[in-house]
Amino acid sequence: MNVEKLGFAQRQRLTYIESVAYWEGRVDRPRVVSEFNVSENHVTKDFRLYKDAFPGNIQYDETSRAYRPSPKFRPRIGRGSAEEYLSLLRAQAERHDSSLLPVMASAVMSDALPPPRGKLEAAVLNAITRAISSGTGLVISYQSKNRPEPAMRRVWPHALLFSGTRWHARAYDEEHQRFIDLVLQRILKVKPIDEAPPIDSLQDVGWSNWVTLDVIPRRSLSASQAEVVAREFGMVPAGRGWVWSVHLRECLAGYFIYLHRLDVVDDAKRLIELKEFALAKKYLESQ
Repeated sequence: MNVEKLGFAQRQRLTYIESVAYWEGRVDRPRVVSEFNVSENHVTKDFRLYKDAFPGNIQYDETSRAYRPSPKFRPRIGRGSAEEYLSLLRAQAERHDSSLLPVMASAVMSDALPPPRGKLEAAVLNAITRAISSGTGLVISYQSKNRPEPAMRRVWPHALLFSGTRWHARAYDEEHQRFIDLVLQRILKVKPIDEAPPIDSLQDVGWSNWVTLDVIPRRSLSASQAEVVAREFGMVPAGRGWVWSVHLRECLAGYFIYLHRLDVVDDAKRLIELKEFALAKKYLESQ
């Protein structure tokens, strides 16, 4: 199959099918239907096309009614890299279930700052995503910023989160007996353990609780300056001023504050600030 000759939408669906099957260990029709908002007939044809083009790469599991990667699986459409899967997750989170749009050629030149390219072993991410998908644990070698040498830890990851610059695994940590964030690049070695988590992930309050941070133009700005800043950040009128109400999981609040330097008191270059500055200390200390 010449992937380049496929329509953009179908190519995206096939890439998604392959990537999810590999990284999570299974992919089914309802998930693809929901993700791309297409009919089940479309998705059935996608699975048939993939199986015909790459025989034996994925196989149907009657018990779970899902497709799983076969023992001889290898990426045929995508690269199978950790970065590729994480980019897919990030695009999914940022587009809020809207359709993926093709990248179009433009006559307008543009450029952007390059994101950090942290080295992440594909085998490490694969073990983490499989553990999340199956609800099992891991023994990891982790280099914490608080210890001079790596330490072995037993953890049960249940989600991935992007903090603005890095990916983390949200996991229950046996040593600390609480849910923590693990920077993926700091996980040096990993070994799966077929054990259920000691505590259900539903008890992860930092993950399940949602909070709202109200961000406003810096109070020292003039009315005209504040209005321009409001346009810049998509703020809406609130009383006599403007507000950007950011609704996010509680475990992400500290990262948001740190990313936008909202915890810094005397930053003359920063154009925005928290409406309630005390929240900066609250959420940064909780990390």
